[in-house]
Amino acid sequence: MRGEQRRRVTYDVQRLMQAGRSQREIAHTLGIARKTVRKLLRELEGRRAEGESALERELRPRVAKASKLDSHEEKVLEWLGKWPDLTAVRCLEKLEAEGFKGGYTIVRERLKALRLELVPPLPKATPFETAPGQRAEYDWSPYTLEGGLKVQLWNATLRWSRAPSLAADTNTRQTTILRRLRESFEEWGGVPHEALTDSMPGVVDRWECDQPILNARYVDFVAYYGYRALTAPRRCPQWKAVAERLFLFHEKNLLNGRTIRSVEEYAELLAWWRREKALGKAHPETGRPVHEMLALERPQLLPLPARPYDTRDVFVRLVDDYQRVQVETNHYPVPAPIGSRVYVCADAARLEIVDQQARRLIEHERLPDGARTKLTPPHVRKVRYDLDELVERLSGWGERAGAYALGLREARRYPGPQLARLLQLQIDWSVDDVVAAMDQAMAYRCYDVAAVLRILETRYSPRRFEDHIADSTRQRIQEVMKDHPVTPRPLSTYTALREGDPPREKRSEPGASSD
Repeated sequence: MRGEQRRRVTYDVQRLMQAGRSQREIAHTLGIARKTVRKLLRELEGRRAEGESALERELRPRVAKASKLDSHEEKVLEWLGKWPDLTAVRCLEKLEAEGFKGGYTIVRERLKALRLELVPPLPKATPFETAPGQRAEYDWSPYTLEGGLKVQLWNATLRWSRAPSLAADTNTRQTTILRRLRESFEEWGGVPHEALTDSMPGVVDRWECDQPILNARYVDFVAYYGYRALTAPRRCPQWKAVAERLFLFHEKNLLNGRTIRSVEEYAELLAWWRREKALGKAHPETGRPVHEMLALERPQLLPLPARPYDTRDVFVRLVDDYQRVQVETNHYPVPAPIGSRVYVCADAARLEIVDQQARRLIEHERLPDGARTKLTPPHVRKVRYDLDELVERLSGWGERAGAYALGLREARRYPGPQLARLLQLQIDWSVDDVVAAMDQAMAYRCYDVAAVLRILETRYSPRRFEDHIADSTRQRIQEVMKDHPVTPRPLSTYTALREGDPPREKRSEPGASSD
């Protein structure tokens, strides 16, 4: 006992002693040893007899006892620097080889203290009470089903009512996170004012100065639903204790004693368990069923938007020479010219293919990964590579690109794959950069797509998905505005604005020189 705690215990001992209690009764009442009672009484009598100053009372030095480990501490610190996960058992073995005569407990305690000095302790969560509708907590937890099948459990829980939203998935991609959040809000019938999670990928891009940098698309999702995004400190799961507690409850009461053989079976079991067990469980504070607490909390949630957030994946794809696009292991037919760039908007059930002007081309039912599409007869091509069409597509990039395509066609014995690969470079690189790389390769008469790719990787940066969108928007604006050209203003207008005079009404005559 130290400081204020010791003073309070001393006061309680003195009060009970004056009440006529024995030292045994005092020790039993306060939950301390009898020798501690005697020691406190002796200290109190000594202070009364000898007196003390306020400075000595507050700053009384505590003399540390010598330890057998003091002479070996530098060696232990050196070992911890080399092996941060060094255990107390292994450390004791190494110390005994150095001549140490102590036991295991003293080594364990010293290792614990030294680790705290080397690595600062993690932040601790304080008890936090929330109002109805204020906060939700969500996270993933991996599990292994029968046969080694890996599955991810989605758990989002309202902190006030303890109402859970559970689902099973095979991945934790960002689109899956957003889709599960949207479905959780729809299950609850509203949106909490805050949502807390950890530094999961897709939500937090990185940390800077101990502050999370949220992903841009996740921020857009948060703004769409109007809640506040909260992130727990790193390596501190106790900040979302309600969600973590439900994982434990799920492991003990759902997985325990059951054999689950597929993700579909697991999802059905989760839906039943949430409906029949989790929502009927007694609330830990009120004792009322969780579904009743959810009914009380629902009016305090934020309203859902009129239309749900579009959580589909968006891919940039190039139409191959069979007029197909590939998503995962499947190929889907698309009515678009060979080599043209399209966008694929895909969710778990369907995918929609649009062109660069966002015009809908076709929609397909999404096949499971590993399946194979059967092309309809009109899409089947007899020729593997139409060299004329490939050269024509590349010539559309400019005169230099067309010259390189013709040179490659003449230089290579089988130019088809090379020409098709050149078209595919526009997915990851700007077309202007690809043409510049082709021009440089042509200067050395190097007609090989691998050489073009090496030049791109050395001199240029890959394009991002935002660059694809900007490129499509630029082309669309140019098409719309080509019949409505924007004429520049005369320079005299800017001069008048700078000098503060009103602009002149007289327009310059056609062909007249401007100031």
